[in-house]
Amino acid sequence: MSMLCELGQTSAYADNANLPDLGDESLAVISPAQERKLGQDFLRQAHRSLSFMDDPEVSEYIQSLGQKLVAHSDDPQQNFQFYVIDNPAINAFALPGGFIVVHTGLILATQNEDELASVLAHEIAHVTQRHIPRMIAESQRTTLPALAAVLAGILLASSGHQSGEAAIALTGATMAQRQLTFSREFEEEADRIGMQILAKSGFDPGAMPAFFERMQSLNRVNESDLPEFLRDHPVTTNRIADALNRAATYHAHPVANSLEYLLVRAKIRALASDNPDEIARSFKDDLAQGKYRNAEAEHYGYALALLRTRQLATARTEAQQLAERHPNILPYRVLQAEIEMSAQNYKQALAIYAVAYAKTPSDMALIRYYAAALLKTGHYRKAKDLLKIALQKRQDDPVLYKMLAEASGNTGASYEAHRALAEHYYLIGNNHAALEQLQLAARAAGHSFYKQSSVEARIADIKEEIATYQNK
Repeated sequence: MSMLCELGQTSAYADNANLPDLGDESLAVISPAQERKLGQDFLRQAHRSLSFMDDPEVSEYIQSLGQKLVAHSDDPQQNFQFYVIDNPAINAFALPGGFIVVHTGLILATQNEDELASVLAHEIAHVTQRHIPRMIAESQRTTLPALAAVLAGILLASSGHQSGEAAIALTGATMAQRQLTFSREFEEEADRIGMQILAKSGFDPGAMPAFFERMQSLNRVNESDLPEFLRDHPVTTNRIADALNRAATYHAHPVANSLEYLLVRAKIRALASDNPDEIARSFKDDLAQGKYRNAEAEHYGYALALLRTRQLATARTEAQQLAERHPNILPYRVLQAEIEMSAQNYKQALAIYAVAYAKTPSDMALIRYYAAALLKTGHYRKAKDLLKIALQKRQDDPVLYKMLAEASGNTGASYEAHRALAEHYYLIGNNHAALEQLQLAARAAGHSFYKQSSVEARIADIKEEIATYQNK
């Protein structure tokens, strides 16, 4: 999978030339700090065009798997963050600065966790090898705002907005065309480095060519409706052969799928945008016919589908059986609590969350669910405390900031509420709404010199950012 080409369906990435040896020249064009800022800016804009999956368990799983791979990359200290887009397309992409995005469709397309890890390892390699900076290094005149505009245009095009194609044409088509000539060798390098990461992390290197082969078979069957994975990124016979040869140099050690992987796949299926009743029936039929990879995961998905269709009694039975067999598996406890929340048995739900949190206070997904339950039941101070803990680890999560704004507002902390809401808007790419909230925070700050200074500094930062991109 490539980087920019995977964001959309543009066709310019098809032909490639030889990649010059740029060495460290890219560092003179865009520093790691600038690269990180570019990725952050683009990601914020992506929140306005793409549907990020707002499910704590899915998000934390992909983060955990990604960090396991990063730890065995050639730059384990780099700050990586992983995100899931709720989209059935088979796709994944890397952004400058260590941001990796994967579609739910790709997760479901993988047949095992090794294959999913191979995709993430490939994208991690794109980042650690600084492929985007190297692509633009030959153009010293390329500015960061201009590059950001190209990225934003590609994003709009990938989302079906006609204005995206115009943005690319007007702000950087020539620059983008020059970059595209490097794609093939960068892909080969990402394959090679990614496989090293995969092997060092304890996953099966053979999963990479196996996934490529299945994508190639989709290419043959679905020529008129290719997965996004393949549109501008053909999986060639030579590439598969190279990957097979590399995999053969490693000791094959396929491992069993983690339960987390299986549960996440079941959850994605259960929460899909299809008809909820049909999804529940599908799980029920698969269980009856024995058509599943893992019985536990299938029952879990069935219970989630039942919860979604408010068949609470049956969902409760399914969840109870899962929890009784495996009382220490958090997703089962969360499922039980969410069923009781849906049934308005709030006291029981909060008790389940309290016990689970006492045992595993560091679990980020649990904190999100518990805080949401506390907010819904009016326990604002406790929710606020939990959310502050969560934000120490997930400072880029707009949902956490929005929840903190609600908790703070309901405890009378209006300054904190406006500051939190400002960060929420900033992280979803709405700078003007963020500035409005900061102005309100300034009023709520009263005569506090520290608070006023903090707000003024944040306002100045955002205004400078707006001016930079308006003057590109």
